[in-house]
Amino acid sequence: MRRDGQRGMMVAVETAIILPVLLAMVGLLVVLATGALAQMTVDSAASQAARAASLERDTGTATASARAVAASTLTESGTTCRTSNVAVNAAGLRAPLGTPAVVSVTVTCTVDLQVGLPGFPSTRTLTATKSSPVDTYRSRR
Repeated sequence: MRRDGQRGMMVAVETAIILPVLLAMVGLLVVLATGALAQMTVDSAASQAARAASLERDTGTATASARAVAASTLTESGTTCRTSNVAVNAAGLRAPLGTPAVVSVTVTCTVDLQVGLPGFPSTRTLTATKSSPVDTYRSRR
């Protein structure tokens, strides 16, 4: 049988053991959710940039369009990149008419995870590569 004074002490000990574990689990959940959301945003930026580049007629315009669309998509989503890079492979725009071709875009973004917990990374570099087909019979320059 426990005396009333010991029961209160047991609750305090149990709380002291369980609370740090729960806080660590919540912190891990926040880090994972933030990373997943940022990855989805980078995927979307790469996809939209590839589509925009595939609609252009020459490689210079396609590269400029892809970079502008990727930057716009990242900004509108609220994702702030410490560093970002948009690499465009628009060689498909130089393919002869009637030849199937694609334009691909790789978006790389280093995001701030905004978690100040020890043991968790504060930044993460995310990369996504997407391709979009070029219209086979559309005139090109």
